[in-house]
Amino acid sequence: MVVACRERQGTELPSNRPKEPAMTFAKGILAALALAAAVGQASATELEHWPAPAARQLNALIEANANKGAYAVFDMDNTSYRYDLEESLLPYLEMKGVLTRDRLDPSLKLIPFKDQAGHKESLFSYYYRLCEIDDMVCYPWVAQVFSGFTLRELKGYVDELMAYGKPIPATYYDGDKLATLDVEPPRVFSGQRELYNKLMENGIEVYVISAAHEELVRMVAADPRYGYNAKPENVIGVTTLLKNRKTGELTTARKQIAEGKYDPKANLDLEVTPYLWTPATWMAGKQAAILTYIDRWKRPILVAG
Repeated sequence: MVVACRERQGTELPSNRPKEPAMTFAKGILAALALAAAVGQASATELEHWPAPAARQLNALIEANANKGAYAVFDMDNTSYRYDLEESLLPYLEMKGVLTRDRLDPSLKLIPFKDQAGHKESLFSYYYRLCEIDDMVCYPWVAQVFSGFTLRELKGYVDELMAYGKPIPATYYDGDKLATLDVEPPRVFSGQRELYNKLMENGIEVYVISAAHEELVRMVAADPRYGYNAKPENVIGVTTLLKNRKTGELTTARKQIAEGKYDPKANLDLEVTPYLWTPATWMAGKQAAILTYIDRWKRPILVAG
């Protein structure tokens, strides 16, 4: 189309001859089409970081489903980026002295802390021990542990973590023996970032369904600086009630979205509480989230997790 338009545009009438209205109109239309095509070419995303066979499969899938109301669903942790957001944010905030045992909501102190002479158990270690009981205990806990902060505060810490670029030292118990490890902050997968954008450029809606706190995941997936460019309302995760500190009013992004009242910027000064909202978006809850928040009947064309 671009070549054809350029050829037509190159056929000029002599400058001393009056231009007919029909010709002028046609040239205007062709110029607009050429500009639109050029913009489309400039913004088109290629799957450059994918192996060629996988890129061909994905391109074929996208072509077959473009602009037909299709959607795709992605996890974030160890899928859209490498490593885990909550599992690195927890020790990062402990390292900064921001998130402490004293600040922890009393409802989250489920078992006694395992302190030793000269060592006070970390919240990261506590989380690991809750996982030893059952994932159904530690999955919600590691989302609830960030209660007491406003979304604005947490957004600042998430951006710090993403820019940190170094392992975060942490401790945990291996049986009764104290052990150390380095926890890596998330690293963006360029290929996944490309795939998100290519899908959306072709009219395929992209959703995120994560077992991490929805608000934390949204801070990465929907922030243009990280390149995923997901719509804020399309980020779905573990949700806890948000509280207005001035009025005491309770809400969640999911409630606001359902009511058509969602404004991410207006929520920044709301405080995260530990009270869970359902469905819980881990394990089988991911399917429940699709049915509840996306579509009860239409299946996604792609699920990555």
